[in-house]
Amino acid sequence: MTFKVIQWTTGFVGREAVKGILAHPELELVGAYAWSPEKDGQDIGELCGIGRLGINASSDIDALLALGADCVCYTPNHPDIDVVCRLLEGGVNVVASNLTNIRTAGDEARTRVENAARAGGVSLFGSGIFPGFANYIAANMATVSQNFRRVRFLESVDASHYHAIRNYENLGWGQKPDPRWEQASRDVLGFYDECLDVMAAMLKVPIRERRFSLEWAITPNDREYFGFEMPAGTIAGQKTKWQAFTEGEQEAVLELDVCWAAGPGLEPEWPIHHGYTMEVEGNPNVQTRVRFRPQKAERIEDFIDMANVVTAMPVVSSIPTVCGAPAGIRTYADLPLITGHYVPSI
Repeated sequence: MTFKVIQWTTGFVGREAVKGILAHPELELVGAYAWSPEKDGQDIGELCGIGRLGINASSDIDALLALGADCVCYTPNHPDIDVVCRLLEGGVNVVASNLTNIRTAGDEARTRVENAARAGGVSLFGSGIFPGFANYIAANMATVSQNFRRVRFLESVDASHYHAIRNYENLGWGQKPDPRWEQASRDVLGFYDECLDVMAAMLKVPIRERRFSLEWAITPNDREYFGFEMPAGTIAGQKTKWQAFTEGEQEAVLELDVCWAAGPGLEPEWPIHHGYTMEVEGNPNVQTRVRFRPQKAERIEDFIDMANVVTAMPVVSSIPTVCGAPAGIRTYADLPLITGHYVPSI
């Protein structure tokens, strides 16, 4: 069976999603949303740097819905709940790189999305590398541990290699420390907190309490990456932690630690492991470290592109499964196993 797919935006992640969709034997690319006026009417392949495909991007949502697509691969920098609901109500499944279960957006928003999905008879699923696939793997690791007591997940990344580092501006990077930036992290990164929901559902952990903490790293000198300036004395890194506690336990049962730094020499300077460390405390204890390396590591751009690939592919790979799922908001906790699809070399 072939599923028709619309790619929603053709930014850094979206371009890699398009490549993944084109390579997947069960998927057919039928359209793309043009986020900016200059992309409207442009060939999708040319927008993604892969040559003409004969399919043009469009900013006309009604025209895109009229294509009869089975799914939208939704990868904009910031999700728009109104647009997501419109797509779902239009009978199109949505897989997204920046949504999980909508809980932190508030009860009203979550109810709107759930109702929209049920009205359209379709589902919404969010993934990516993290949040998404990596924390799913961390929870699965507990399968081999008898009476596990704790699952801890650490993401540690040097963000100076991230082409879209300016996205951190809405967390206060490049600005003086201020309490409003802590609230910004709570709001903007809410879908990281939602990973605890997915892991708890997978592992049958009854969450009693959640905790959030944030520590900033300050740059002692002016620095700039990909045109994004961070003057001396401003935020250039952060360590964010989300924890879930159960009744009667003093230590967190589930913990997500996210450490981002814009290059070396920050104050404080945390160790950066460039990947994901997952730990299960139980019998036995289990530790896994996941690192990524580009297929061709010849330029810094190869590493930059790799980050976009590992964000896009868990979303693309989920499309056939999500198209067959019951209507509503879905997560890894209630879907069948999602796998990639082998494509022979030509």
